[in-house]
Amino acid sequence: MQLLLLVSVLAQTNPITLADYYKVETVSSPSISPDGKQIAYLQTKIIEAENRRHSQLCIAAKCLTQIKASVASPQWSPDGKLIAFSASGKSWFLNSSDLDAQPFQIPGLDGIAVFSPDNQWIAFTKRSQSPKPSNNQTEFERLTEQRFKGRAYDWMNFRFDGRGYLADPKTTPAQELFLLPRQGGEARQLTTLGVNVENIAWSPDSKSLAFVANMHQRDEHTYERADLFTVTIESKLNRLTDDNHHHRSPTWSPDGKTIAVLREQSLNLILANKRTQGSPQDIYSIPATGGPLTNLTPDWDDLPEKPTYSKDGKSILFEANLRGTGHLYQLDLATKRVEQITQGDRFLNDFDLNLETGQMAYTAATADQPVELFSAPLAAPTKQTQITTQPKRWALGRTERIYFDSTDGASIEGWVTLPPNYSPQGGPYPLILNIHGGPHGAYASSFSFLHQLQAAAGYIVLYTNPRASTGYGEKFRWGTWGGWGDKDMADIMAGVDQAIKKYRVDPKRMGITGYSYGGFLTNWAIGHTNVFRAAITGAGPTNWISNYGTGDIPRTKETEFLGPPWEATGKATMIKYSPITYAANIKTPTLFIHGEADLRVPIAQAEELYTALQKRKIPTRFVRYPGEYHGGWSPWNTVHRYQQEMNWWKQYLQ
Repeated sequence: MQLLLLVSVLAQTNPITLADYYKVETVSSPSISPDGKQIAYLQTKIIEAENRRHSQLCIAAKCLTQIKASVASPQWSPDGKLIAFSASGKSWFLNSSDLDAQPFQIPGLDGIAVFSPDNQWIAFTKRSQSPKPSNNQTEFERLTEQRFKGRAYDWMNFRFDGRGYLADPKTTPAQELFLLPRQGGEARQLTTLGVNVENIAWSPDSKSLAFVANMHQRDEHTYERADLFTVTIESKLNRLTDDNHHHRSPTWSPDGKTIAVLREQSLNLILANKRTQGSPQDIYSIPATGGPLTNLTPDWDDLPEKPTYSKDGKSILFEANLRGTGHLYQLDLATKRVEQITQGDRFLNDFDLNLETGQMAYTAATADQPVELFSAPLAAPTKQTQITTQPKRWALGRTERIYFDSTDGASIEGWVTLPPNYSPQGGPYPLILNIHGGPHGAYASSFSFLHQLQAAAGYIVLYTNPRASTGYGEKFRWGTWGGWGDKDMADIMAGVDQAIKKYRVDPKRMGITGYSYGGFLTNWAIGHTNVFRAAITGAGPTNWISNYGTGDIPRTKETEFLGPPWEATGKATMIKYSPITYAANIKTPTLFIHGEADLRVPIAQAEELYTALQKRKIPTRFVRYPGEYHGGWSPWNTVHRYQQEMNWWKQYLQ
């Protein structure tokens, strides 16, 4: 027994290694059964030999192995007799009384199921029948077209990252709303809008559905501005908004008289008004029959998500990520006061609420603990129960939150992950500064394999939330509008100064890295300071003028760089804030990491700066990954990328 205990302790003290990436497991998408006695969720593992991630459906501690496909979106039928999940774009079902049986489909269902509260109906969306093009070609013309292996298009939005090249938006069939009896049969089409129906929400009496749809979807010069609609099960349609704002995530009040919805100004309105910042996002309410909108969160200075009415209709529960944490909040509709429900310096996500039984399920993680699944009573959130427990495989580096002021006095925060063997009297230790993507994203008190891998190799790991990060209010979120690289650069460098003051950092052995926007700020930083001994830039923009026309979302440049590149202000701003403009200043050895199929930041962006640094004889290396988009990389390529990065740090920082 003593020997077994010793072996167990030693196993827990092993430092994390790159090979351990294949052992990382995650849990997600909890769904509480109607009686509150069971929780379905997804467990995702990496199948190394097949170079893919696989998500299993699990109920309590039992993961269902008879389902061979990777699954998503588990949910229970209102009577608790069925567990629905999606696989390969279709809905499948299991009888909850026989979890070992083979999954089956409901006849007539051709989409992802959304059950009505009374369990009589299933709503879903699917593409309406597309018209067959007329074919008046001669045999020679048909053969010529058949031999053509390229692409031809005459529309603007012809590509999108992660999806590749897109079909003609003017002729692509729309995702319309359909209704099917619960037992199956022939589906009935409820909408004929000609645009995609999204965010379906049943009314409490199961007689109507709310949804959003962008009636300007086929106008490529109008950015997202989805409106709110209702439709009865008899197909009576009612459009509730038409106000040049963007709406999503509708939810019904328990009495069915009111609908709450997330609302923000459309980008077209922001551009037309030449706003100096983006739009706030708030929860609004509107009578279910139509009428004036009421802002329910005028004093909430951040981003509410997934609103849900409480059982008594007196409050709205919503999720939000604030100051590096994720939690559940409650809005009192009478006083407009917001109260934080869950607590702790951790990141909670994937909430599922069972209002009938008063329960919630969620995932939670900290910087030193991978994600686990929990449940708790809504009325007593501190009385949580841990549902899953991952093995304690590694001795992880300790993570501490730090606070500091930027050069203009703005309060900034971040985190430092220390090597597992860190000693305040040891070192000095090399430091790696990590920069998040976005820029409107944020680091959080959540587990990062890469940060722990860097710490295990002996580096002090610094990551911060500079200006433009979310979770710190509207002014902070739009703090880089018209000036990417100014305040955010000052913020990250103030974080470096703070780390040097507080920890045993060797200032002569510091590296900087980031991906996407983090790659941009890495490119920008090495053009404006030489304090870093090495840099790694992943998929980072270098030239905003060329990026405007070759990336898949020009709207970001139109707004935050104050216009397109053919207008004087936009052109001047893009040139000023393009890292390629400052290539002559760069002396830092730089590793470039990029996916060749990236459509968000095309690989030519990295090639421009790489060529400039090669021309100037700066040590550089370029690692390219065929077939990889901007995100969602395969496990093999992710591990290879991390290996290249760790080798680069070893070469220049050890």
